[in-house]
Amino acid sequence: MLLALLLCRPNGLVPVELMMDALWDGGPPKTARKNVHVYISALRKLLEDVGAGGRLVRRGSGYLLLVGDGELDALRFRSLARAGREASGHGALASAARLLKEALKLWSGPSLPELRNSRTISAEAERLGTRFLQVYEEWAEVELRLGNAREVAETIDDLMELHPQRERLRAAHMNALFQLGRQTEAFAVYEEYRQFLAAEFGLGPSPVLEAQYRSMLV
Repeated sequence: MLLALLLCRPNGLVPVELMMDALWDGGPPKTARKNVHVYISALRKLLEDVGAGGRLVRRGSGYLLLVGDGELDALRFRSLARAGREASGHGALASAARLLKEALKLWSGPSLPELRNSRTISAEAERLGTRFLQVYEEWAEVELRLGNAREVAETIDDLMELHPQRERLRAAHMNALFQLGRQTEAFAVYEEYRQFLAAEFGLGPSPVLEAQYRSMLV
């Protein structure tokens, strides 16, 4: 769990207090700080055994684990996503779609499922999951600008079921269906979302999504 926490924040300082929260879920024993140092020593020994000694560094009130961009999927994901956004910003849509899709392929399911009994680790995993959703939405929007609606329509359903509140997913799904000539299904996606928002939050769709819907009615 300690290694997972350090890898959730690669090359970044992880305070000892946060380690204590992760390991004992907000209820650390009196010996918690001493135990953390024991665990750090054990982790250093494991890293040395695999030829990775010197990576776990003490800095002030915490520790950081030194990791290269090509050694951790989360770092490679971030690098590819950044490159994809830059390509999109420069109008290189085909390159952007390729880079964003390459980032998405690094994911094989929810992050750290076996460690989510810790609220701290669960929060880190949720943060990673949110990044994945953002990149998927960016990829879908680029593909739709390229006119490649079919793959978006074929991959978006499961994500919408898991995250029904995300409006960008709904918008991308509507656009994909509309581009494929499936107008009735596109309208149904909007209506389902409108009813969901009204029932759960007493709200309606944003003006942007409503305008998108009305443009499809013309």
